[in-house]
Amino acid sequence: MTAYQLNEEKMFADIADGVAIVINSETGIYYGMYDLGTAVFEKLISGVDYEDILAALKKMKNVPQNVEQKLKAFVEDLCAKELLIKISAPAKNETFFFDEDLFPDGLEVKEYSDAQELLMADPIHEVKETTGWTPEKESIGYSKEETKEREKKVID
Repeated sequence: MTAYQLNEEKMFADIADGVAIVINSETGIYYGMYDLGTAVFEKLISGVDYEDILAALKKMKNVPQNVEQKLKAFVEDLCAKELLIKISAPAKNETFFFDEDLFPDGLEVKEYSDAQELLMADPIHEVKETTGWTPEKESIGYSKEETKEREKKVID
């Protein structure tokens, strides 16, 4: 039995309307999965056993003959990108079916860096070990006076 979980030390994930978005908080790179990839990812991060996921995939209509290799490659890619980590806890055994409307060949994770600069510009990344995050924002390099001056310009 093989189980995985989201690498919560680095990654933030959101799943909505069949789309999974996972953001690496250390690099600003984000990842997208769609349709079947999202459904499989959601099962993986909830601790469902890899073999149960494979069994459900094999029951889908029009499933590619190499679905086992595709699932293996998908999970290996998720682990290589550090989205998932293998856990030693026992996996959840679950019998389920994937929606037949999902694209049966859609096991892929796409990587995006177009918002990397914006995501890394978040001031929370500028916290200093010695001072942490302070309301005066000294931890990002501004003195109290500079901060007040900047705030005044924004208000005016």
